Amino acid sequence: MDISPGKLLELHSFMDALEPGGPPRAAFLRRAAEGLSRPCGSLVVMDASFNPMTVAHEAMLFRASESFRAGEALLMLSHANVDKAVYGASLPQRLAMLDYYAKPFPNVSVVGCSHARFVDKAIALRPLYPESTGLYFVVGYDTLLRIFDPRYYSNFEDELAALFDCACVIAANRDDIDAEAMRKLVKGPEFAAFSDRIRFIGLDRAHSRISSTQVRALRKRGAAVGHLVPTRIAEAMDALDLYRD
Repeated sequence: MDISPGKLLELHSFMDALEPGGPPRAAFLRRAAEGLSRPCGSLVVMDASFNPMTVAHEAMLFRASESFRAGEALLMLSHANVDKAVYGASLPQRLAMLDYYAKPFPNVSVVGCSHARFVDKAIALRPLYPESTGLYFVVGYDTLLRIFDPRYYSNFEDELAALFDCACVIAANRDDIDAEAMRKLVKGPEFAAFSDRIRFIGLDRAHSRISSTQVRALRKRGAAVGHLVPTRIAEAMDALDLYRD
């Protein structure tokens, strides 16, 4: 794994070029060798803080890809986040981990994005793929709620409609909120107009309880985290000496 100062500076420049001041933009850091190249394929996108990526992220990505027959899976790291400041690993370090993780997978890409909201992410991704590509954002319960929170929109109804006009959302259960509870949730009036664009996948209880916060806390105490993160993420964390006290 290349963790030289020059490589991290290159990744810093990559994210810097995606500053969120202008129109939404996305750029490939790693493009899948066997990814989508023809019209009408399905693209599963996981956008998260990845601080770090966990086996729960991985399970969501793979389950969604299998369930919806995705031709390509995409890991997306945004320059900005609607709720979280950057702490723990820097954005270049997170990109380095994702790039190292994706390297063995011929159908997994890594993309940086300028903007934080999903409606903007959808706009940013469109130029990178054939026009008829089916776009699926895979998210957890908390993120699903944020998508429907008016605080994050200047024109809530129009912008939400624009998102679901060009993308579907695949929601995974979280902790004590199981898939059935989430199905009941989206029958509420605020979800009704878009309920047919929201799909569900189920995680087992062990995966649904895993969080990046848990990984960071254990690393800080010097405890083992190999059961919580993919092997290549564990290797990258060690190489970058991340989350140590």
